[in-house]
Parts: sequence; C-alpha cells; structure tokens
Amino acid sequence: MFRRWWFIGLLSGREDPRPARGGRVPKERQELVLREWEVLRERLAGFAAERVATAGEVFRAAELDLPPEEGTARREYLWALDAYQAAGKLLDEAADLPDLTAAVVLAERAVERLAAAHAAHAGRRPGPPVLRCFYNPLHGAVPAAPPKQSNRARRRPRLGALEAAADRRPACAACRRAILAGQLPDVLPALLPAGATGRRSPGVLVPYYTVPQQWSPWSATACGAYGEEGPALVLRGEHRRRAPRGRRTGPGIARRPD
Repeated sequence: MFRRWWFIGLLSGREDPRPARGGRVPKERQELVLREWEVLRERLAGFAAERVATAGEVFRAAELDLPPEEGTARREYLWALDAYQAAGKLLDEAADLPDLTAAVVLAERAVERLAAAHAAHAGRRPGPPVLRCFYNPLHGAVPAAPPKQSNRARRRPRLGALEAAADRRPACAACRRAILAGQLPDVLPALLPAGATGRRSPGVLVPYYTVPQQWSPWSATACGAYGEEGPALVLRGEHRRRAPRGRRTGPGIARRPD
C-alpha cells in the first residue's frame, strides 16, 4: 500500500531537501509536500477506518466470557480488547500518517490476539504472531525464517554490507530486495511540521523511524507492531503528549465491543 511515493528521491539524497540559503524553501515546494501529505492521509484514514471496523465485527462475533482461572486466555483477550480500543482512539485523534498506521496495526494485532485467546480457551497452541515490515508496517508480512539447521549446515560466507543491512531490521520481501539492490525501501513517511527542528524550516516528509522518540512513540516500535505497550500508551494518552503539533484526521468510527 502507498508504494513509490514522489518524495523517495528526497529521502534517498537525489535532491537536497534542506532549506535554501536564508532558511527559506520555495512556497511551491512546501505546498507540494503538504498536498501530497493530505492525499496520503485521506487515503490512509479510509483504509484505517475499514480495518478498525472489520476488527469490531470480528470481536462482536467472537466474544469470550472467561473464568478467572483461565489466566492465559484472559490476558490475551484483555490485551486484544485494549488494542482494539486503542486503534479506535488513534483513528479519532491521529495527527499524522504513523498514528493512522498504528491504528491499522493495533486493530490487526487485536484480532490476532483474540484468536490466541480462543486457542488458549480451547486448549490449543496459538499460531505464531505476524512479523511486520519495520520500514512500513502496512506492507506484507515478513517472510518466515527458514527452519533451523545443524551448525555445519548453518555456516555461510561472511555477509557483505548490503546483506548485513537487509538483516538489520525485519523487512518484507519487496523492501529486502530494495536494500539488497542498494536502494531505499518504500518507507512510511511522517510529517515534521514547520519549525520542528528549532530552525526556520518548512514542513518536510521524513522516514517515520527518524522522528525523535520524544515526539513519536511509533518510531522505535514500527507503529505498535513490536512490543506490548502500544495499547496502554495510547489509552493513557501518551501518543498525544509526545507528538509535535499536527493536523487531525476526521472522526473515527471505532467503538469497544459491548
């Protein structure tokens, strides 16, 4: 989703995105950045609303009433409920593309953990969690690792620089191919608002994972794809306190299941 944006050239260094001498950037360029961001935000807001609504339908069709002694199933179910509620909250309050992406990710993880709760309730082992692309969590899942081999069979030549870079972070097949070819993967962008760097700078689109963590809770967690704290962080409102001021999306539609 959202592949090969126009600003890939800016991010890969083929065009200098810094302000011209005197700290000014042509007005037309600033407007282009904001127009592109608005288009992407509208498209992603619609997609996120669909994913959250779909998660709500799944929850309404698969509610669980678990006794206290089913500790594992209860933990999975409660985390899933919190993740779903957090996804709806993000949909309502999203200020930038990573917020909307986190809404998608948490909605999908909520459904995965709901399935894990049902599996635990039935005495089955849940399936492995989906591993998402770090460069853009909206991409396809990261391919499963090959089965473990013996020490002798596992030996291979020392990795080159590109292979090491491709192995550094979880990447979908397309992003991994790009890295191995020496290209920039199709990253999820974030909008740094004017003046965010403390200098006279325009709003610029940057890879989401380069946003300072004190501004965004999503840069280190792949928009909630990794770790367990994403739902609680959103429900505490910390996603709002960290992020620099930005524009809001339209109202969301998510609700916690009755």
